[in-house]
Amino acid sequence: MKGGIAVVHQEADFQELDPVFGNPDLELQRALQYTLGAEWQATPALKIDTTFFYKDLDSLVSSTGGSVERKGKSVPKVYDNGGRGRVYGAELFIKRSFANNFHGWLSYTLSRSERQDSGSNKTRLFDIDQTHILSIVGSYALPRNWEVGFRLRVGSGNPATPVTGSAFVDSSDSYTPIYGETNSSRLATFYQADLRVDKSWIFDVWKLSAYLSLINATNRKNVEGTEYNFDYSEKSTTSGLPILPILGVKADW
Repeated sequence: MKGGIAVVHQEADFQELDPVFGNPDLELQRALQYTLGAEWQATPALKIDTTFFYKDLDSLVSSTGGSVERKGKSVPKVYDNGGRGRVYGAELFIKRSFANNFHGWLSYTLSRSERQDSGSNKTRLFDIDQTHILSIVGSYALPRNWEVGFRLRVGSGNPATPVTGSAFVDSSDSYTPIYGETNSSRLATFYQADLRVDKSWIFDVWKLSAYLSLINATNRKNVEGTEYNFDYSEKSTTSGLPILPILGVKADW
């Protein structure tokens, strides 16, 4: 069994502390973190680890429309420390040590991260909240110093704020979007499979290795964002990297 309690502080980002575009008077953000879990060595080669976690967040940096007096002038506050939030969930980790020419691990996290912005009583998801995160990694040793491996990653799409319509602005002769609730929708599920092949040549005092990796081996078009036409009546998605081969050589002494 294992557990822990921690108090953690974090400084605001440098752009949030900028005296022109941010607020140099921002205080440290704080998190109270609680974890409880257990490890079990099921077999000499198999270990199972599970952890439950909860974080209580306060003094979060949040946008605000208020003003503050600085050097005798009233200037926009831009940011303050009025945000609050919480993060909770559980993680399962299964590790297989090298046995019968195979080793690898599996990790699965189920979580939710919520926050309230300064001056608001509404709860919304953090911008990078992910409900499900699954990773599977494995490698198999073959004769003559060959080795093949794979990595599979699956995750919930990041939260997104939908555009529900648009309005025409006469002064700029353009359309402005009308947004729905903040982070009330999600991008498509992320999926990526990678493959790798290694070959080693072992000499008396050094070793030469060569490898070929295929990143995104299935050439999946993972959605990273949404683009709209001029009046926001049509939309399309932007995708991440396509299949990417990488060839490398490494020498060890």
